[in-house]
Amino acid sequence: PPPPPPPPPPPPPLPPSPSPPPPPLPPPPTPSPPTPSLPLLWGSARMSSGHSNNFANQFMAKAADGNSRTFGKSKGKKTSPWFSAKASSTPISAVTVTPDTKNKASKVKKYLKGFEIWVGATAGDKAVKCGGPFAWSVIKRGPVTAQCAAAPTHSYVTVVLPGRKKTLGFGEIELH
Repeated sequence: PPPPPPPPPPPPPLPPSPSPPPPPLPPPPTPSPPTPSLPLLWGSARMSSGHSNNFANQFMAKAADGNSRTFGKSKGKKTSPWFSAKASSTPISAVTVTPDTKNKASKVKKYLKGFEIWVGATAGDKAVKCGGPFAWSVIKRGPVTAQCAAAPTHSYVTVVLPGRKKTLGFGEIELH
């Protein structure tokens, strides 16, 4: 008898099925709301000797207007110039100082390198140190925030630039 016919060839392989799409990514986490800033009381700014109350209030108007290009600056070459302002409420948990963004980095460095943040009961009072001296490597990255948790009852914030022949200047100050 004749041999049986050969079996039919196997069917061609099926093309690979496409992978299902990856599941959607979860939404990014919602950022924490920023700590609200406390307004400074107008008319309560003071500065180190050689600065009138009017000059201090003009400094504060520039340093609390939300624009770091309109910066406040002390009169030049003083010994340890400082700026103080009274918070409208306490406690002050943190203070943020933003360098001015109008001047060249070399001037900003001269106006802030080594600055300190203090809180106290009166203008210029350095009762509790919140932070500093701040190095230029920290300042040049942008706003500098110092925690003031040890000062629940103090209502004045003072920014000081220790040393001789100094000029203090910054773009913004915010209290948290």
